[in-house]
Amino acid sequence: MNRSLTIFTLALLTVLPVKGEDLPKFSITLTVDSAIASQPQQVYLYSQVEREMQLHDSISIDSVHRQGTLHGTVPYEYNVNLMFSRRGPAIVPVVVKNGDQMKIHVGDEDEGFSIRYIDKIEGSPSTLEYVRYYQQMDSISDLNRKVYRQMQRYGITEQEADSLGKIRNKLEMAKERLSLHYANTGKSPYGVLGAAARVYGSHRLNPSMHGYTEKEVDQMMHSVLKRFRDYPPIQAFVNDSVLGRNYMSAESFSINAMLWKRYSRRFFDETEDSIVRPLKVGDYMNVLHLNDYRGQYLYVDFWASWCEPCLQQMPNIKMAAQMFPEDLVVVLVSMDKESKQWWKTVKELDLRSHSKDEHPYEIQNLRAFNDNTGKMVPEVKRLDIRTIPHNYLVDRTGRIIAKNISGSLLIDRMKELLKKEGKQ
Repeated sequence: MNRSLTIFTLALLTVLPVKGEDLPKFSITLTVDSAIASQPQQVYLYSQVEREMQLHDSISIDSVHRQGTLHGTVPYEYNVNLMFSRRGPAIVPVVVKNGDQMKIHVGDEDEGFSIRYIDKIEGSPSTLEYVRYYQQMDSISDLNRKVYRQMQRYGITEQEADSLGKIRNKLEMAKERLSLHYANTGKSPYGVLGAAARVYGSHRLNPSMHGYTEKEVDQMMHSVLKRFRDYPPIQAFVNDSVLGRNYMSAESFSINAMLWKRYSRRFFDETEDSIVRPLKVGDYMNVLHLNDYRGQYLYVDFWASWCEPCLQQMPNIKMAAQMFPEDLVVVLVSMDKESKQWWKTVKELDLRSHSKDEHPYEIQNLRAFNDNTGKMVPEVKRLDIRTIPHNYLVDRTGRIIAKNISGSLLIDRMKELLKKEGKQ
């Protein structure tokens, strides 16, 4: 689900009844920096319980009004989310209980992130504890992804792959131990239950893989029950079947519930009619004047900074550009709606042309969205790309000779093609 469709859904929602209407409301006073407020927009406050959305409140911000207060009620300490309709992070998770009076600052550096853990916050120790836990988890996950990308490098030896695999296993185990530690020591029942659910679920599904002993899991369960015996969802964590629908199962506390399943179609504007007709070679070649590269082999890859399978292939795609600098041009077309995170990823992975190096090569970086209108350019929209990574290889005459090949297969294919031409 993309952001525009999510906002439309939120706008249609009526506030669902909350058990205990006379409970005191929580308040969140939000301040944003100038760049995020440069375009008038709505900021929505919502929660999601057992896949049902509840819209609590919304405010309008612009270049003059960069502060506002949102209110809502929750049945117990629970997670609510802020969502910016135009600029800023798509999701800002906050942990609240009724009566909390919080202050949050979202800076311009938060522009372009899909999900943002805010640590510039006052009035909610539970949020800070929750944020620090997930920041540690994300840090380990990010390192794990980088190691995995190294494992995907073209020409890696079996010994190197085994060594990197052991590092990944250690990182996965570090995440599991971090969850167990937080479940045993955390003070926020909402955050603790999320960590405990992870430990319990991992052990139950595959006890030998995650390294928890039966005794450790049992001790954790008793610890959680003892510390938070009055927290209603704790009962659901023990036995979902004895509770009514007003309670929440442990599965609901997964961070994945906030991601809205917005992957393969998240970059579409579904309010517009799509162009339905057979595609021709010229449709691909017209993408941002790619026709200019006739006479060379051309590899066009559609990707996004939030697409992990895309990022895993980037080292091999870059290697292909380096190995065949005179014969291959690589064009990376980003499906990121926001430019900041896209360009940050390009710089981090060094996905740029190097014309002045001893061994120059060419990588062109383009975006599928118009910065002024925020809409996908017609040449890309016409391709109706439904999943990424999506790529194709074009020969010297402009003929598409391969689609959706990985970076390693690209290298092998280029070797075959140049061998036939007598260049290798």
